[in-house]
Amino acid sequence: MKIIVHLAVFAFLLAGCATVNFVEKNKIETARRFYIQGLLYEADGDMENALAQYKKSFEIDSENSFVAGKIAKVLLKERKYQQAEKFFKRAISLNEQDPENFLNLGLVYFYLKSYDKAIFYIEKGLKIKEFPSYRMVLCDLYVATNQYDKALGCYKILIESFPSNFLLHYNYGLLLEKLNKKNEAEESFLTAIKFQPVFYKSYLELGSIYDEQNNTDSAIKYYTKAMEIAPADPSAYEKLASLYIRQENPQKLEEILVKAIKLNIQSSVINEMLGFINFQNKNYEIAETYYRRALMIKETSSGWFNLGIIYDRMNKKNEMEQCMRKAIELDRKNHLALNYLGYSFLLEDKNIDEAFNLIQQAVNLDPENGAYLDSLGWAYYKKGNYKRAEKYLVMAEEKEKDPEIYEHLGYLYYKLNDPVKAIYWWARSLEIAPKDEVEKMIETAKNQILIRKK
Repeated sequence: MKIIVHLAVFAFLLAGCATVNFVEKNKIETARRFYIQGLLYEADGDMENALAQYKKSFEIDSENSFVAGKIAKVLLKERKYQQAEKFFKRAISLNEQDPENFLNLGLVYFYLKSYDKAIFYIEKGLKIKEFPSYRMVLCDLYVATNQYDKALGCYKILIESFPSNFLLHYNYGLLLEKLNKKNEAEESFLTAIKFQPVFYKSYLELGSIYDEQNNTDSAIKYYTKAMEIAPADPSAYEKLASLYIRQENPQKLEEILVKAIKLNIQSSVINEMLGFINFQNKNYEIAETYYRRALMIKETSSGWFNLGIIYDRMNKKNEMEQCMRKAIELDRKNHLALNYLGYSFLLEDKNIDEAFNLIQQAVNLDPENGAYLDSLGWAYYKKGNYKRAEKYLVMAEEKEKDPEIYEHLGYLYYKLNDPVKAIYWWARSLEIAPKDEVEKMIETAKNQILIRKK
């Protein structure tokens, strides 16, 4: 009887164990079905339903790190970075040996611009297993966070794995160049050329290195080679033109610029250079054309400023004002434009309050600039505040020896009924730049002194 009872209990336990195994097996099978359904939706590009199926699978099998990682990857593809972060962290907590979850979590932080966290997780993932694509991301992250020594080490690992990859040698060279390791950078660019002779950027960088070293012949050689390989790219033309400017070689400069224009090279820099050359030669209408072209290619504050100066020389005051306002609109810190427009208003005796505000901004941005201090002093003069005018004009004179500053001081002291001081400053102005109006004012001041003596 006892034997029968024990056998019955044993049979019940066996039945119970079979039930548990069956339930668990059924649960896993259900989770698997949802997962497979998710794969099918994903293959069709239906990410919303794919994600729903993966999540159902994970609800049933919540200890499955692979499914958690899969959900996170879909969320990453869909740019739902905060949600992806949550699931990657969950996947990592379930399995710390899977490198991809660390690496992809690093990518999430990369896209969120949390670079320190991105570096931390990508480093952890790469310690488990090497992935060149993620190693490349890590190199970029080191550069972005100014960790250049680590970036160098990172590139060395990649180059050891892919020694004939020209782009790795090129990027390594750029980094060495940034660290002012010119000789090593030169070697890297030459290696890049060895593996890919038609990659023009390597020639450009070599040209730049030789240019900085005043190795002009080599610089020209490599710039020219870059130009031959990529005739439509403006960089080589721009660099060669800059080299010829420093060499003070106007003939070669004109040749390269004209060549670029004939080839219809789209470069704001080249058009600005041609504009400047014509401006210097007082060919203002031609200069205007080139600066207009430059602005059509790339709108810059400096471009509008330069065009404004051309219009000023052409006595087109309204156009000048519009250009200067545009320059300031594009760059509120363009103190050149702020001062130029403000001082132009003073010369025309208009918009005095606005002129004062513009010049004050210029002085705030560059308080040691003698020309700006002179403008501010003259603005106070125009507003009738002669004490403040004297302060800034004297400060300007201490910074720069300029006939216009001396002329302004002359007018100030004449206004303050001090003709002797006025004559002194006007005379100093005439020593540098003769001017009929100033000569007449000196005579007027002399007559004033004579009248007082009588």
